[in-house]
Amino acid sequence: MAGIKLARVDFRLMHGQVVTTWIQQVSANAILIIDDKLASDKFLAQVFLMAAPPGIKIAIKSIKKAVAGVEKGAYNHLDLLVLFKSVENAKKAIDAGFPVESLQIGGLGSGTDKVMISNEISLSQKEADMLEELNNRGIKVTLQVTPKDPLITLEEALKEVRK
Repeated sequence: MAGIKLARVDFRLMHGQVVTTWIQQVSANAILIIDDKLASDKFLAQVFLMAAPPGIKIAIKSIKKAVAGVEKGAYNHLDLLVLFKSVENAKKAIDAGFPVESLQIGGLGSGTDKVMISNEISLSQKEADMLEELNNRGIKVTLQVTPKDPLITLEEALKEVRK
């Protein structure tokens, strides 16, 4: 099984907070971005690859290729920080067989159909339902923007969404 140190949903994917704090916090030596759209956009993927911090390997894979990589043991020797752009993408990857024991929600943009949970995390009813389903399947779901921010449990977030 892959050495997943942290699986995180953040609509910004790889950005300053991820690079400077979470990699160090979880002692990751590689970043795996799982996103079908980004994996098929060679130009944008190249921009992300060039933004990798020194000494950190980065790969951008479609859901199908990420699952195939796990099945082949391609990530076994790595300490991975896995990034998903959305709750929906994370759920699709998990449903397809990507092994996630816990999922951190780190940044979800606001919208008219969303409830603000913290400064940078807003959840829609649809996202809340998907996260609750994952939680009910034994995947621990938490919400936290940076290591310095308080950890919010899924139960706390669901109360806000369902007020």
